[in-house]
Amino acid sequence: METREYVEYLLKNYNEIVKDVEQMKFELKTFKDIESDEVIESLNFSSPNDEKISTSSISDKTCKIALIYNEVTNRMNKESREEIYRMMKATEFEITRLNYCIDRLEPRIKDVVKQIFIEKLSWSETCEKCAISQKTLNKYKKKGVSEIVEMFDLLVLKLINYN
Repeated sequence: METREYVEYLLKNYNEIVKDVEQMKFELKTFKDIESDEVIESLNFSSPNDEKISTSSISDKTCKIALIYNEVTNRMNKESREEIYRMMKATEFEITRLNYCIDRLEPRIKDVVKQIFIEKLSWSETCEKCAISQKTLNKYKKKGVSEIVEMFDLLVLKLINYN
């Protein structure tokens, strides 16, 4: 995806992306591990109630399976938490970067970009609030998006040259 398309996507979906970040934070905070004890108990096929303990290899296999399952369960829980955390942090970074770029715009252009994309005001509401014509609004919007794209490209170039 080209930088312009990406910036336009971020701007147009700003509020949904912020909601997604909040959802991921909630998911991470309330993440419930898979309970391996329940599964391990269900893997025990024989009941020890007044029965002679069998020393066959089946019991040994069941124990090994249970231990392996416990390890796999722990790994899956850890990986799931880490994936949610990575997605949340990456998305937060992009929103923070977008907000930083918007804040660096000149005041009138910044107001237009915020009102159109973040506040989701209509063109006529934005024109009225900013006391500008639709032609000027369109010019400010295009200029704002272009400047944000330039800032995104500049940040990428700096990262490439840094490495």
